[in-house]
Amino acid sequence: MPPDNGGPIENSRHRLFTAGEEKGIRCNAIAPGFMDTPMGRDASRRRSDRAVTVPFGRQGTGWEVAYAALFLISNESSYVNAHTLFLDGGHLGGIVRG
Repeated sequence: MPPDNGGPIENSRHRLFTAGEEKGIRCNAIAPGFMDTPMGRDASRRRSDRAVTVPFGRQGTGWEVAYAALFLISNESSYVNAHTLFLDGGHLGGIVRG
């Protein structure tokens, strides 16, 4: 992906991927969707339509983000590089509840 396609996370990820490639350094990004945090719960209370569309009928948890990060830093993901992992229950893919 050219560095000028996408937002700041995509641009930074691409620059880091390119810089680390020769040294075997992998660079990936995690993009969480609706998360069960105080801020996320408050946003859902203020916008009832937001809660209706959340896949699986719930927001993601910090543990789910942590486990994804553990996978990305483990040897099990040694061939995963320059990837953005969307943790949104399928929301970005068009999965909408309701």
